[in-house]
Amino acid sequence: MIQNFNHCFNYGKKAEYRFTESYLTYVKYPTKEQDMFEHWDVEGVCIEISDKHYKFDVKSTERLKYSTPDKIMEDVWIEARNVRGNDGWIKGIADYIVFEREKSWFIVNRIQLLDLTRKKVKDNNCKKGKGRYLLHTRIGRKDLVTQIPFYDMKTIEHYELKKESNNG
Repeated sequence: MIQNFNHCFNYGKKAEYRFTESYLTYVKYPTKEQDMFEHWDVEGVCIEISDKHYKFDVKSTERLKYSTPDKIMEDVWIEARNVRGNDGWIKGIADYIVFEREKSWFIVNRIQLLDLTRKKVKDNNCKKGKGRYLLHTRIGRKDLVTQIPFYDMKTIEHYELKKESNNG
């Protein structure tokens, strides 16, 4: 289990660096506590969005693979509460969530994603289960997650930046 955690952690860190090196300037990294409790991975200027400094939380393709095999790269898990029962990354302070996809970086406004997710879950009568807009908690954990398809995220503020061929 620890070996799997380390693999996912390292894979996620590599994705953060790939995104940062390709698209950010004036970079600042969080402390360990900020990363864990404020849920942001890197701060910087992404000129494709604006000339302002923003905080980004980067999600790697490895994390997207938790979707069912036929839905990889179509849906993503939204974490409302983490395994310790604390606020999940959707309730952090990142301005944008960055999802690594096969050929692009999909960047979405975190607050708009939170609002969209809440609305869709509510429209689904807050049903429990595992799937799109269903509330799911894993056995023995305190987490609360749901799935959202990328096509719904395209209805809110988002940017899709092509990956450069030499860096992932």
